[in-house]
Amino acid sequence: MFETIVGCGVAIFIFQPLSVLIHESGHAFFIKLFGGKVHKLEIGIGDPLFSIGLVQVNKQFFIMGLCRGDSNVNQNEKIKLSLIALGGVIFNLISIFLLILIKVNTKHHHFLDGYFFGFTSILILSALVPVTYFTGYKSDGRVLMDIWKKPKSEIG
Repeated sequence: MFETIVGCGVAIFIFQPLSVLIHESGHAFFIKLFGGKVHKLEIGIGDPLFSIGLVQVNKQFFIMGLCRGDSNVNQNEKIKLSLIALGGVIFNLISIFLLILIKVNTKHHHFLDGYFFGFTSILILSALVPVTYFTGYKSDGRVLMDIWKKPKSEIG
């Protein structure tokens, strides 16, 4: 029982924001890779709680995130736009893969690992569901759908 309470607390207040930071860093990586500029990585929603460099942690830091930047990618470059949209999911998958590699190649086994896997997996799945959130922002899945459903002449 104690491990479950601790695990849930760590998952909500540490692993969820960490997974969001990894996710938003994935978007930032591909924006920078394609010559764009990243202005801010927001962890959470609501009013700002504190900032460290480009990272801003908002008061509701365990909910969602946002990468603010200019991609400088032409709207007809659907592959590049798709990589930017999927950058967060790609980085989350890499983080899970790295933890699996650590677990397989060392004697590292901790009850909190499952919480990290679970919360990161939920973040991946929720990012891929094509919806517009209550904040007005689109999920990665929705952005991806918009990229590929429009003919080149209608993208603008």
